Amino acid sequence: MYIGKVIRDIRINKNIPSNKVYNNLLSRPAIAKFEKGLSDTTVGKFFEILNMLNITLEEFEVIYKNAENKDLLYTRKYIEAYYNKNVSVLKQITFDAKKDYLETGNEKYRHYQALVSLLIDELNGTNEYRDELVVIQNYLMNCNSWGYYEVTLFTNTLSFYSNEIIDLVYLRAKNTLLMLKNIKRYRNEVALMLFNILEMKIISKQVNSAKFYLSELNKIKLDVVDNMYIQAMIKYFTAILDLIDGQYLEDVILNISEMFGLLELDSKREQCLNFYNKVKTLYNIS
Repeated sequence: MYIGKVIRDIRINKNIPSNKVYNNLLSRPAIAKFEKGLSDTTVGKFFEILNMLNITLEEFEVIYKNAENKDLLYTRKYIEAYYNKNVSVLKQITFDAKKDYLETGNEKYRHYQALVSLLIDELNGTNEYRDELVVIQNYLMNCNSWGYYEVTLFTNTLSFYSNEIIDLVYLRAKNTLLMLKNIKRYRNEVALMLFNILEMKIISKQVNSAKFYLSELNKIKLDVVDNMYIQAMIKYFTAILDLIDGQYLEDVILNISEMFGLLELDSKREQCLNFYNKVKTLYNIS
């Protein structure tokens, strides 16, 4: 019901009278209740309202989430606490997430609780919350249609899975993921997920499996021609795998790394160089 309040703010900021937005859609009493957040409307009417406001669904989502984005608050809190190694704050986040889950029944808060519990284990070097991984794993395995939420959830928990589980979960969601490439935000997230899987596969010396995920990346390559970072990283991982196969492609890898340095993306440059050096050590490449 909060949606109506956001619609009202957009309408007022655009100086569009309510009779133009809701013409033949809602009565005056219904408009008042809707914009006060006291009632909702049908999906069909909602899309008509967006059309009259000259705003896309994706634009509305950004405005809506910025107005009241509990997910973003959770993410910022646990990322900051994790990098500061603040276990007490992480534990408080799990309590808050559990409370929100019990109050709303929304599964995502249960996932936040599980994810943050796993981060606590990682910082403490324990397995106290290891069973929490099953909560997320079962959700992803039983979810027949993935969206942005499932892609990011899988990406954020990759380091806790075995290679076998990663393959199982990915193959189950593969068809849905490839369909998501038509939405820019989704295809970028899918590419980032595949980069993380590739890194894990290469480090665990599962070269053939890594080549499979590189081929998955190349399937969406033409759909991200406007994203220089993703194109560069596809080239980078291709060169890494070619290097493992005995081809001398150090210049390509170093050039991509230096390009990130030129763009003042120093952390990305260091990440690429460090991974390259790790690969040389693991695979005895001189």
